[in-house]
Amino acid sequence: MSSFGISPKNFNDLTGQRFGRLTVIKRCTPKGQKVRWLCKCDCGNEKDIAAYELTSGNTKSCGCLQAEARHRRRNPEGRGTRLYGVWKAMKQRCRDKNHKGYRLYGARGINVCDEWANDYMAFHDWAFANGYDPDAPKGKCTLDRINPNGNYEPSNCRWVDMKTQNANRRPFRRGNRYTKAKGESRAIHD
Repeated sequence: MSSFGISPKNFNDLTGQRFGRLTVIKRCTPKGQKVRWLCKCDCGNEKDIAAYELTSGNTKSCGCLQAEARHRRRNPEGRGTRLYGVWKAMKQRCRDKNHKGYRLYGARGINVCDEWANDYMAFHDWAFANGYDPDAPKGKCTLDRINPNGNYEPSNCRWVDMKTQNANRRPFRRGNRYTKAKGESRAIHD
């Protein structure tokens, strides 16, 4: 019999083994009939856990995995970031009739492509692959539609500074003066 009351032939040494995020460090003093192991989680916490919880697969972390899952449900990827705000405002301008910008976007027939409207991560991935800079100073990295009468979609959007965006307004919008040159309507400052 071992010092913990289990015969050596029935003893399964878990020292050094990994179970999810947990690495078994050493055996602990049993509580009742349950063999327990001190484990270190990848997050740095240590916790003693019953052997059957580890070997059954019921326990994979010190509790941090469940906390992360709760956080993801409450806070989808990106919520609270500048890019998430751009995505949300873009959808509101085009779809929310009570939004102050709706008359300039949604009421004119401008919409957000389904790929972006239904999936923030699709917009996120496109943004980073096409020049979005989360550290850019305010006004230096703004979402612009190449054709100001077109939809928000990958082929019609880009990241530009405010000067470029303001020059890309539709003709006759307040603040822009246009002239015809060589059969094209162009902003006077161009």
